[in-house]
Amino acid sequence: MNRVVKKVLFVFSSFLTDLLNRRPYFDKEASRRGNAEDELLHLDLVITECCSLNCRDCSNLMQYYDHPCNLSSDEVINDLRKITGSLKIGELNILGGEPFVNQKVLSAVLAFLTEEKADRVDSINIITNGTIVPGEECINAMKNNPKTHVTLSNYGTLSSHQGELIEVLSCNGIGYTLIDEAFYWLDFGRPVEYAESLEFKKRQYRNCYNRKHCNTLYRGGFYVCPRQAHAIRLGLIPDNKDEYVNLYNPAYRDRDDLRRAVINVVRSKQYITACNYCINGKYIHVPRGVQEKRLHSSDTDV
Repeated sequence: MNRVVKKVLFVFSSFLTDLLNRRPYFDKEASRRGNAEDELLHLDLVITECCSLNCRDCSNLMQYYDHPCNLSSDEVINDLRKITGSLKIGELNILGGEPFVNQKVLSAVLAFLTEEKADRVDSINIITNGTIVPGEECINAMKNNPKTHVTLSNYGTLSSHQGELIEVLSCNGIGYTLIDEAFYWLDFGRPVEYAESLEFKKRQYRNCYNRKHCNTLYRGGFYVCPRQAHAIRLGLIPDNKDEYVNLYNPAYRDRDDLRRAVINVVRSKQYITACNYCINGKYIHVPRGVQEKRLHSSDTDV
């Protein structure tokens, strides 16, 4: 009897916590995600591991790269060509790191999406921290694709070129959204293995915002979330290859094989290894943009 009562209380408290912390059980896109055979509702595209900030609580683990790299235009565009050949994409989020660190590749990606894959991506969202104002080539690439939108994360004084960036975007007719700096972050924890219960891990995965909205395309792989992708790259978690899709796996004989593999990852109800190294389901609030003392040095690729 005590077990039943504890289980009921656990489910009810989890439900209430999720509602209060904007991670509700009610998933408006669940039906579409579960039924779409040839579409990804959301996809994060990583074009760089470099960032102009070094946030202590970055959930994507950028702060753990000792030698972050910009990805090349060839590898990013080849990955995009591969996945858009099998699936349409609703919202494509381009990020890093800080995407304006890698402007040449960003410009090339936008040109590719304008000229070759315009019908395969519905909208493009560039996510920036407001520390870098892009150059003329990058601005023109954004202007030439009317689907492009910029989301600025407002970190107060850390977003040192935010005002200038907004002015440039406005003058060039590029849409943007500014996220209030008072908005909290959830603490995903350090990338160490946590001794959480099976019930916790199942619930965390079921309600994970990243699983639903941040499937990630990175270095030839399609991942459930960015934390999984970068933790594997950094060697911080085991590389369980059956939990993500290698786009270039020769076992995929054609586009349909790749499409089915990706859809199976999206629809999977089994939590992944990365969930053992994450505590976002505890809903611990942390201030946004707290900087580590050590900042990675990287040259802006304009």
